[in-house]
Amino acid sequence: MSVTDARIIDMWGIPKWDNSKVILGIADHLEWRDKAEQGEHLLVLQEKINTYIAFIESGEIYAEIPGALGKSPVIRVHGKYELPAQGELFIDRVAETLKRVGIGFEFVLEADKETSNE
Repeated sequence: MSVTDARIIDMWGIPKWDNSKVILGIADHLEWRDKAEQGEHLLVLQEKINTYIAFIESGEIYAEIPGALGKSPVIRVHGKYELPAQGELFIDRVAETLKRVGIGFEFVLEADKETSNE
């Protein structure tokens, strides 16, 4: 499961603290180095997000996740690396667009395990 495999829903869950939502997670381990790599990263991420949108809009979400019926879908990108300015702009635009169709969207920076154990 990875952002680079656009055909797969990486992970999903219904939070116990807020069972009104179903969270669909994207595992994004790619770095954001130079401008060319950032552009490529954004294309990979966009393709993955489009798969998630299709999963929700087609209704497949309800066949694959029985508890999702009646819950608000949220696509959550779990990023390993901090977003550059171009990435932040992309995330904000996606969140705005998806909000209009009833899909939540967020980016969560996952703390590096090595630094979180210090």
